[in-house]
Amino acid sequence: MKNRNLLSIKKLAVLGICVSFVAGGCGKMTESSIPKLEEPVALNEAYRPVEYGTIGSLQVLMATAVSRDYCNYYSANVNISQIYVEPGDTVNVGDVLAVCDVDEAKKQLQQCKDALAHENETYEISAQISDTQIKLWESQAADTDEFSTEQIEKKESTEEDYNTQIATEQENERYDKQLHEYRVQKINEQMASYQQIVDDGTLKAAHSGLVTYTKKLTDGRSAAAYENIVIVSDTDDLVLDIKGTAINEYKYSDYDKKYVIVDGEKYDVTESQYTSEVLVLSKINNRYPDVCVESREKPFLTAGQMYPVYFEKTKANQALVVGKDSIYKDGDTRYVYVKNDEGGREKRIITTGESDENYTQVTEGLKEGELVYYNSTDQVPTKYSKYTVTRSDFDIANYGVRYSRSDAGTITETCDYEGQIVSVNVKQDDTVEKGMLLYVVDTGEGKAAITEAKNAIDSENESYAQKIADYDKQIKDLSEGGSSAEENNRQDEKPDTAYDEQQLKLNLQLLNLQKKLACADHTYQLSRLQSAYDSISAGNDGKGNISVYAKNDGKVSKVSVKAGDNVEKGSDILQITGNSTDVLLVQVKDSNSYKVYKDNIADVGERVSLELDGTTIYGSCIGFAGYGREAQKGYINQDDKGVHITGNTDSGYGNAAFYIKLDNGIPDDLTRASAVKFSYVSFKKVVVVPTSIIHKQVNPMDKDDISYYVWKIDGDSVVKQPVILGDYTSGSNTLVLYGIDEGDEICLAS
Repeated sequence: MKNRNLLSIKKLAVLGICVSFVAGGCGKMTESSIPKLEEPVALNEAYRPVEYGTIGSLQVLMATAVSRDYCNYYSANVNISQIYVEPGDTVNVGDVLAVCDVDEAKKQLQQCKDALAHENETYEISAQISDTQIKLWESQAADTDEFSTEQIEKKESTEEDYNTQIATEQENERYDKQLHEYRVQKINEQMASYQQIVDDGTLKAAHSGLVTYTKKLTDGRSAAAYENIVIVSDTDDLVLDIKGTAINEYKYSDYDKKYVIVDGEKYDVTESQYTSEVLVLSKINNRYPDVCVESREKPFLTAGQMYPVYFEKTKANQALVVGKDSIYKDGDTRYVYVKNDEGGREKRIITTGESDENYTQVTEGLKEGELVYYNSTDQVPTKYSKYTVTRSDFDIANYGVRYSRSDAGTITETCDYEGQIVSVNVKQDDTVEKGMLLYVVDTGEGKAAITEAKNAIDSENESYAQKIADYDKQIKDLSEGGSSAEENNRQDEKPDTAYDEQQLKLNLQLLNLQKKLACADHTYQLSRLQSAYDSISAGNDGKGNISVYAKNDGKVSKVSVKAGDNVEKGSDILQITGNSTDVLLVQVKDSNSYKVYKDNIADVGERVSLELDGTTIYGSCIGFAGYGREAQKGYINQDDKGVHITGNTDSGYGNAAFYIKLDNGIPDDLTRASAVKFSYVSFKKVVVVPTSIIHKQVNPMDKDDISYYVWKIDGDSVVKQPVILGDYTSGSNTLVLYGIDEGDEICLAS
């Protein structure tokens, strides 16, 4: 029994992007286009057999087999002292990947402790100020005993204002309490993160596997919270990633059947599920993960290869079907023309069921195998040779035209100031240890920075002294019943009477609390300013000469300046690297010699090659460095602390880049080697046919409705067979995703 599956598809295919297709037999037909003749006329005889098939729709998405990634990061801002691994290294769970500057983390922890103490102290004082102010307003609102009639009327008119002020202050108290609790929670979270770093500043592998990414320290050692320091990939756990199809754009979750074709075999798949926390975080940040699918049957996948994933929605299964272009109408009656034994055709009334864009279910009136006429304006071929469909590999190559040996742990020391180099205390190939003097720079900005920091401390002290003097004067005047007391309480002044003793006490309490709050703020701000001054002064002789010391061990691989050179802020001074590796960094750039797809890199585990003196050298992709325009690839991670978005920093190469290892090591002389070759598109055991076999069809009613077909040989008949194409043509061949299969015979024009 032959089976014609769903062919209601509109073609939009692009690599890694959601693909959907429409392959119509003869395009959509309106009722006005149906001939009224009982004996329709075509260019030549056009029949197709009645077959069993499925009515519905089909979507095809392109997936790539990629390793599952595990991100490793700090949950607080840190300075990285050293990264111990490089792309290509294999690690086990718990292995130390990197270490951060614990001294810097201690400073941050102390700052958090100071901030928490200040937050608690100022909140307590502010709460007392608020309570005292409310008591004062309540006292003033209730105090009317010794007022004149006119003053009492005035008091009554303002009593509502007092009540409003009291209610507002009480609401502010509730808000301040919530805000205080939130601040305390956040500070405690930061303290926990820094405490963990202080206790153990190492970053340990969360999963075993291959190191495929490390943060580059060439532009500085600072790393933000949740910035990826190292990514480890499990090369034994491949998933099918539909690249570029984010979960918020995916529309096929309710399709009946989902399967992937691997080496010509069909395997059911399901989408990877994401937690509600991941979905919420994705929506907040508008950064959604890709759609990934997996099969319980675990077919053997090859890293970097692409696999078509099919999504079917069924209206009717195992039904007799005919093309919609075979059916005619007469009121409510449906009929077709069937080829009879004499070679003519006869009208046959039928009963129909479900339909899709190309086929209609026939519930009565036809039998399997009968030949039904269809209206064809295309010339059915009469002279042709037979082409038998086979499955084969389909590849389109990409090239990395620049490559060089990668050095481990390269760190570029850049100048933080504009100035003049006083001395360079190391030379190329010197071995350095942490804490060794590297260079001295004379910078006016360094001297100015110290002066500015000192002035900030002096300014804070002067401002605080003035505030305290003002508070002391107000307290003295209020205690003695002076003018300041009258100015602070003029709203309800009592004629010819002294201040109410209770109100006087409350006003004095308010001033003392405000003075106490100013003191707490001053102590905290002065501590922060002093810390900034100490940081700026470190390594500075007070005259603008700043000494810079090595932050970790290594070897000087390059010195870019000498004594007397003028430098700008951010200028490269020297580079410190670890040992040379057997890894090649490959950059994907424009080339006059090769067709290069610049935003494409090899996938981890993908096989690559390099031509050298007529010999092909093979290797594998073992990591990535840059994604071209997508410099900061993002990941969504969930750990015991919650869900986080982590990201990679820009590699600085300005183009896509990745790492490879050659099977037999790097040759001594790479100057005679060609570009690194890898796959832009790679399919195995798929239907590939000569492009000349494919015919294009445009719906005259809708120029954007484009479909494709082949002339298929079915017994003694030649029938138009809709097909779904991949969006890839290699040479004279085209990839066909659906409609024909191995063993089918197609007309090849003679």
